Amino acid sequence: MQFKQNTIQILDVRGQIIATMVLPASIKLTELAPLRILGDISVKVLSCTTPFCEIGAGSAQ
Repeated sequence: MQFKQNTIQILDVRGQIIATMVLPASIKLTELAPLRILGDISVKVLSCTTPFCEIGAGSAQ
């Protein structure tokens, strides 16, 4: 059984990626609050981690 996962990118003030993590899709963004210790950051969630995820007919995301 394979669990659904999301890729989370942590971005600095300029929008540059400073870290990338693969986490379970069930995690809530509020659980990432301790990352505020890094300073002024933003978090971007990429739900599709396969190279060809954008290609497909009739796929639902």
